[in-house]
Amino acid sequence: MNILPDSISMAPAKDASPACCPPGVAQMPRPAQIVAVCERPGPLDPLLDWLAEKGAQIVHVPLRRLPLDWFDANAHRHDVALVDADFLGDEGAMIDFGMRLRRFSPGMPVIMATKRVTASDFSTERMAICDVTLRMPITRGDLLEALSAALENHAHWTEIRHQGRPLIAEAHPPSV
Repeated sequence: MNILPDSISMAPAKDASPACCPPGVAQMPRPAQIVAVCERPGPLDPLLDWLAEKGAQIVHVPLRRLPLDWFDANAHRHDVALVDADFLGDEGAMIDFGMRLRRFSPGMPVIMATKRVTASDFSTERMAICDVTLRMPITRGDLLEALSAALENHAHWTEIRHQGRPLIAEAHPPSV
């Protein structure tokens, strides 16, 4: 089952298609690109290994502090971020990380995994910091559902994020 868009596959590409194919030549879907912000070894290892076995390309970022220059330069190359929120520190660190990731990589869907919540949340309730929150431990089925929901929720967040809010540069101070 492929829950990612048709242009992205969980199966490894047999032959890398050239960036520019002649008209009429079908391109193979590229492997899913996932950036994992977590410790290794860690609780997400079985899922990351499974995703890699299924053909996903995993980039491991073992840093608690968001490397903004790296994300600024590379986020567009990834389809989703999978973040071990417990690895980041306390709730404040998790919120700060999520908000900074949203600010510097607005095109990347974010899945936060944590033991701190009572249940997984596939709604848009936490959209300021992530697209889906998963309660650890996470099953493969949970992750597949989260990937699908994250893409859908992220599309919704992208659509509404500027509605009703002027950009800071456009905002006028309140009249006194």
